[in-house]
Amino acid sequence: MTDGEFKRIVLPQYRQMYATAFAILRDSDEASDAVQDSISALWQKHTQMKPPDNAQNFCNRTIRNHCIDRLRKNSKQYFERIDTLYQFSAESNADSEVSLNSTSAFIMKCLMGLNKRHREVLTLSIFSQLSNDEISTATGESPENVRVILSRGRKTIKEYLKNEQKFRNK
Repeated sequence: MTDGEFKRIVLPQYRQMYATAFAILRDSDEASDAVQDSISALWQKHTQMKPPDNAQNFCNRTIRNHCIDRLRKNSKQYFERIDTLYQFSAESNADSEVSLNSTSAFIMKCLMGLNKRHREVLTLSIFSQLSNDEISTATGESPENVRVILSRGRKTIKEYLKNEQKFRNK
């Protein structure tokens, strides 16, 4: 693809790419960065590519894949932060037990009660608001398996909440 073809085909798709990125990432700054990174990556390889048949589909697929990669990277950092926070709260003294009753600590405790696979899929579904197909792409699980993991994870959390409620009522 020549420089002129790139400017004629890819650059007019900027707004659509931004809309797609914003729908996935839910953050305007992240979406802008993702579009810039995607266009930059396409520009670096544009001389090796042939012009796509459908520019809109090509650009949407490119930005979608880039956003999913960003979410994967961010979710790994998110899990590392949760693990660190959980270790800190588990090592705390009796005076900080009050902080364990806070909402964030309770949510963290629920998530940490799940295995890594369930925790990752639930986090992508709840916090990143990805569809099952997007979670499937991000995690490498089949869409059917993602559905089952979500169902079992939610069931486990419901049981945990019921047990916690019984404990508090005593």
